[in-house]
Amino acid sequence: MRQLVWVVLGAAAYAAATVFDYRRLSALAPWFYVAMLGLLLAVRLVGHTALGAQRWLSIGGFPLQPSELSKLMLVVVLAAYFSRLASPSWRGFLGALVLVAPVAALILTQPDLGTTIVVMAVLVGMLFLAGTRISQLGSLAACAVIALPLLPHLLHGYQRRRLEIFLNPGSDPLGAGYNLLQARIAVGAGGLFGQGWLHGLQGTLGFVPERATDFVFAVFAEQFGLLGSLLLLAMFGILLIRLLRSAAVAPDRFGALVACGVFVMIFAQVVENVGMNIGLLPIAGISLPLISYGGSATVTTLAALGVVQSVMLRRPLLVEPRPLLSGNITLRAQA
Repeated sequence: MRQLVWVVLGAAAYAAATVFDYRRLSALAPWFYVAMLGLLLAVRLVGHTALGAQRWLSIGGFPLQPSELSKLMLVVVLAAYFSRLASPSWRGFLGALVLVAPVAALILTQPDLGTTIVVMAVLVGMLFLAGTRISQLGSLAACAVIALPLLPHLLHGYQRRRLEIFLNPGSDPLGAGYNLLQARIAVGAGGLFGQGWLHGLQGTLGFVPERATDFVFAVFAEQFGLLGSLLLLAMFGILLIRLLRSAAVAPDRFGALVACGVFVMIFAQVVENVGMNIGLLPIAGISLPLISYGGSATVTTLAALGVVQSVMLRRPLLVEPRPLLSGNITLRAQA
């Protein structure tokens, strides 16, 4: 029932974002950035802790997760920033890094590695789509490789353990490797056609941990099998293609970058969540968009899709002559 309430709120956010002229968001981007940092700092000061992480604020009884909201706000901020750059330059490239660094640092220290990965994916994806030079992206990759040995010192103990378990999950089957092994068993138990809706031992008996959030795909695969999982991934693929289509027909650079940013945001979450459920990627604690339980994630994702829908509604019409059935008036309106 609570998730149903969040879906209704998300639908309202989608409708409001669709009606709102997205072009006005560009002028509001600086305020979004200040609000984003303020919310993330508030989490550090007065946020409450659950499952070993301090990620939530209680606003009117509603558990708000600012890191989820920050993903969409960061997309708008970066889109406004890149749309104002005449051409990609090292100054603009460094400016983007400066904008994202405090956001990523505040989210990482909550700790929330999964959302930090999405934030960095949004940065890299929007840098690429904004026309950043290969040399600039190469320098960013080189810095990441150089800083890789420092990663274990930046992560918490359980996060380092997850990386170790990813390489050898059988080393601690009843401890740190339990989540990954149970998720793999659930995915394999689904077979081709699945065990059926609300059936399957791993999911219904609770062997799969966090089965409604981080590991919801494993439960889905157990119940609906390989064919159901492929259908779900195909639906995500259609959504992602439509997001790219929205970017292609956007009336301005800002709208195109917003649509591209939402594409990267959803794509990164789908890849990371599915990858960690089937053992191809380390466990990072990230939800599956529109499928996992959670209020902040549901509302944020639907609001992001609403912003892209606003871009689509304001795309230009190409007017060409076309003879009508009566008279000599000619008109063609093609979307």
